[in-house]
Amino acid sequence: MALSAPEPLAVTHNVSEFSCGKPTLDHWLTTRALSNQQKGFTAVLVVHEAGRVVGYYGLAPTAIVPAILPRSIRTGQPPDPVPCLLLGQLATDEAWAGQGIGTGLVKHALQRCVQAAGLIGGRALMVNAVDEEAAEFWRRRGFIPSKDDTLVLFRSIADIAASLANF
Repeated sequence: MALSAPEPLAVTHNVSEFSCGKPTLDHWLTTRALSNQQKGFTAVLVVHEAGRVVGYYGLAPTAIVPAILPRSIRTGQPPDPVPCLLLGQLATDEAWAGQGIGTGLVKHALQRCVQAAGLIGGRALMVNAVDEEAAEFWRRRGFIPSKDDTLVLFRSIADIAASLANF
């Protein structure tokens, strides 16, 4: 069976068997993702095989106090708070690891963020890493830790847009 392209999470998607090895991310998908999407808090995009979700990510708007942003993102005289986008969750089912799903979801999420920022503004993309291993994943992709928390990382939308040409 073929995998779907990323599409919005729907009630018809089977999330009950999803397991990425990070209980927090599994739990969010199975208990909160659909409700958050239906209420407009988060846009949740999934990749599935015959309805069974094998990867997902969640995007939301956010605003950040300038003081916690890395200096390279805080340049100029930013508004307070600074409009940003949040990639709150991203995970691939362990059974599908190593098949490029995570890479494809990262690229899709970054493209959507650049498009969204072009439409409504947004200085940076923020990620909340679930643990140090996840934080390292984002650092390898050019994200910079916040001043207050090494598990909260940022990358400017301009930097993301420039990097997508080389993805």
